Amino acid sequence: MGKAARFCKKFLGLLEQQANPIRYARKIGVRIGEGCRISGRTNWGSEPWLITIGNHTALSFDCTFITHDGATWGFRGKPGYENIVRFGRISVGDDCFIGAKATILPGVHIGTGSIIAAGAVVASSVPAGEVWGGGCPLSD
Repeated sequence: MGKAARFCKKFLGLLEQQANPIRYARKIGVRIGEGCRISGRTNWGSEPWLITIGNHTALSFDCTFITHDGATWGFRGKPGYENIVRFGRISVGDDCFIGAKATILPGVHIGTGSIIAAGAVVASSVPAGEVWGGGCPLSD
């Protein structure tokens, strides 16, 4: 495929993602429930088929889902660590809200009814009904 064809394919994909982000997510392999809302563009990462979004969940703009950990490249060739690759499914429960520019890392499960604050980097699973910001629970 030539450079112009690759550009056109990428441009058409961006247009499709803007026009109907839920249909686009399903097309690339994200399992996404009913009654969801996606504002703006979402970065589904390189393995979108590892992502599940529950029913009635809202994603604000520029959310990122990272299903693999590229940091393993730094020590992958060292003895005892040959060919180490870390992948993990990401799941978001029903009735959740993920704030603008939040990043969800591999292996994270966000429980039903939880809220993730804008800009949070979520590295561990979130229990149901909690509000997290900066990757940890927010107190009252």
